[in-house]
Amino acid sequence: MGVGVSGLLFAANIHAQQDPTAPLGWKKKSSSVTVSTPSLPQLQSVICDPQACRATLSGKTVTVGSVIRGYSVSRISDSSVVLTRNQKQWQLSLFSTNIKQ
Repeated sequence: MGVGVSGLLFAANIHAQQDPTAPLGWKKKSSSVTVSTPSLPQLQSVICDPQACRATLSGKTVTVGSVIRGYSVSRISDSSVVLTRNQKQWQLSLFSTNIKQ
């Protein structure tokens, strides 16, 4: 009788892991939540005058303090822009640092 009871407990445990009415080989989708981070804007141009610099990011003109796609514009220099989001920083440059000659 002891084997029969343990067999029932084991069968109940298996039943909780899979649906006996589901098609053969079918797996339940995981219920994990994915968090997507907005893609970084593309730096297209930087224009500086004596007072300040402006940049064009993905077709939008921005200044320091502007927010684009959830990223805050922290700094603009003559050839790069620094974006901040959640205490992380990204530096976008107009020109590649790996220039081959």
